[in-house]
Amino acid sequence: MGEVVKLVTFLGLGKYEESEIKINGNLLDGCVKNDDSQDIFCVRQSIFPLALIEYLNHIGKQVETIFFLTKTVKESKTWDECRRFLRSNIKDFEIPEGESSSNLMNFLVRNLVENLEKGDRVILDVTHSFRSIPLMASVVALYLKEAKDVNVSVVYGKYNKETKVTECEDLTPLTKATSWIYAVRLFKEYGYAKELADLIKKRNEEIYRRSQSSKKPKLLGSMSQKLQDLSSSIRLGSIVAIRKNLTNFFNFIDRNKARIREETEVFVPEIAALLDGIEKRYRVIHVKSENFELSEKELESEKELLDFYLQTGDLGMALRLAREYLINVYLMSGGEKSDFLDRNVRESVSISTFGYDTILQARNHVAHFGFNKLQLPSLKKIEDHLKVLVQTPPEQLLESARKTQRNRKRALLTPLGTTKGALYTVLKKISPDLLLVITSKQGKAILSEILEKAEFKGEFRVILLEDPFMGVSEIDRVVSEIKEHLSDVDEVIVNLTGGTTFLTYVIERAKNQIRYGRKVKTILAVDKRTYEEQKQNPFVVGEILELD
Repeated sequence: MGEVVKLVTFLGLGKYEESEIKINGNLLDGCVKNDDSQDIFCVRQSIFPLALIEYLNHIGKQVETIFFLTKTVKESKTWDECRRFLRSNIKDFEIPEGESSSNLMNFLVRNLVENLEKGDRVILDVTHSFRSIPLMASVVALYLKEAKDVNVSVVYGKYNKETKVTECEDLTPLTKATSWIYAVRLFKEYGYAKELADLIKKRNEEIYRRSQSSKKPKLLGSMSQKLQDLSSSIRLGSIVAIRKNLTNFFNFIDRNKARIREETEVFVPEIAALLDGIEKRYRVIHVKSENFELSEKELESEKELLDFYLQTGDLGMALRLAREYLINVYLMSGGEKSDFLDRNVRESVSISTFGYDTILQARNHVAHFGFNKLQLPSLKKIEDHLKVLVQTPPEQLLESARKTQRNRKRALLTPLGTTKGALYTVLKKISPDLLLVITSKQGKAILSEILEKAEFKGEFRVILLEDPFMGVSEIDRVVSEIKEHLSDVDEVIVNLTGGTTFLTYVIERAKNQIRYGRKVKTILAVDKRTYEEQKQNPFVVGEILELD
């Protein structure tokens, strides 16, 4: 049993005279191939779709025929002849007369969608169609291709009065023009060039497969691949991949500009006029640099990329980039240029001081695809805040970040048991803006003496545990209070010495929850004296060991 081909055709009231009908090539790839290497199928027939059916049967295809015709035609001898010829596998739809072109289009599409299945091989024959059907054919074919994923070819039987021969012409290339229109619109609206790259690649492969000419494109294949890689990296949202593929793309463009323009004008005229637009759109987000480092050009490029995502309606990508852009502004304001990709460096930055809490809240929501309890602000609010960020010059953000750098608040988070030396050493070595002590009532009793001996004049707060040895039920409360006290702090120094083992564990638990959005450093206070010496005179400055 051969493959099934669905023939969609029309019948009118014209006078159908018998002629010799020639079909050059075959329909195996879903379109008529004008290939001299193929046998020419000839048959005498007055109704062209019947000749198509004979040809398809000749090459081993089963045919299901769908006729569109008016009520008047259904009463004609021509229709009787068609039904006698076909006998079975035939459907017919009566075209409503007096309808507008838009209603007629809806009628055609509706019935075809209901009678075609995904993956069908379809031939749309417009030989005996009427009024605006030939013009509609390309639109219908493209719609079916996208909506039903069918393989559609469009054919026409062209009659020559002098030779009295009807030759089958392939009109499928006309429908391909709509694919270019779609690809160009996709690029202009959303900035993505995947469809353009695919069409360029197909055109290049087609030329090499069919053309006998020695003149063939040399750069279209590379251009297609580089355009594809760049477009994919922009959609993926990887700045490293974007930078790499932008560099590859523009190195290729700049080296071969004249040749690329020549090849596109000859072989892909559909995009020749779009070349300047493609280059302009991507050039603004390109940084020409051998090294990937923070610079004013890099920040300006990131702002343009942020604007690109905003203009193309990709709010999710814009939110993710906005957070990283603000971090980069902050890092650059502090002189960080080489280690800005380091995770610990980036997580040490608190960007809430920029005043873009809506962006940060929305970003944290979408970064996990909404699988969290964070509320998503309205889309309009998100878009408005992103527009403000895009419209703010990088130098203005840098100045704001520098002011924040100068006003950074540093805290010391430490346990305190019943020994005094460790905290004394830390306070003499470090001058925090805020001292946060986790201790018991016994520890609190000795705190004032330690502060006095260390000459600490800053702000301090105390969080008490009832049981500093086994107070498991108190952990959540204490960690919550620690987070609250450190909410406006940019840098936290965590001391792990001087308390009970359990107090140190609580400090570690808190550290894991406060590390995001601020710089966190862990230290130990070291006193190399004997225990007896430390006990007799605790107020001796020891050493500080930085763990991270």
